[in-house]
Amino acid sequence: MSNLLEWAQIQQGKEVFVPGPVLLGSAVSQNVNLLIDRGNKKGIEILSEIPKTQTVTADESMLNSIIRNLLSNAIKFTSKGGKVIFKSRETENNMIEISVSDNGIGMSRELVSKLFKLEEKVGRPGTEGEASTGLGLLLCKEFVEKHKGKIWAKSVLGEGSTFYFTVPAG
Repeated sequence: MSNLLEWAQIQQGKEVFVPGPVLLGSAVSQNVNLLIDRGNKKGIEILSEIPKTQTVTADESMLNSIIRNLLSNAIKFTSKGGKVIFKSRETENNMIEISVSDNGIGMSRELVSKLFKLEEKVGRPGTEGEASTGLGLLLCKEFVEKHKGKIWAKSVLGEGSTFYFTVPAG
């Protein structure tokens, strides 16, 4: 429901974009804390390898929404006892690349090619029947592009997925 509301606000031009310095590790920790119970119920270990001092220039609300959506999906599509890992690295053009990796059920190449496209249906149930519409990924794409960044995914069916996105360095 939250994704739908945020999506509607973007489409109507009501979403305010206010970028500033954000400690990336703190943003990840805050969002992990929001979803930790969901991960614990499935015995999923959630790790962050993001340096505590790494800063990005981002709209904090939008960055939190991106992190929360990607983490929620990683938990949803990872089986009991799995693992989710956040990493980051500086790239050329003064950007920070953030990755969210899981060792979940993964996706076919065909499904990966449909991600982030409004006209494609990508929703499928999670490992324990959790609902999914794919709307969260469209929201992530909108927010990442507002930051002049990119978002993409790599996946191997049966082995897991990694979602990547870039935002400006702080």
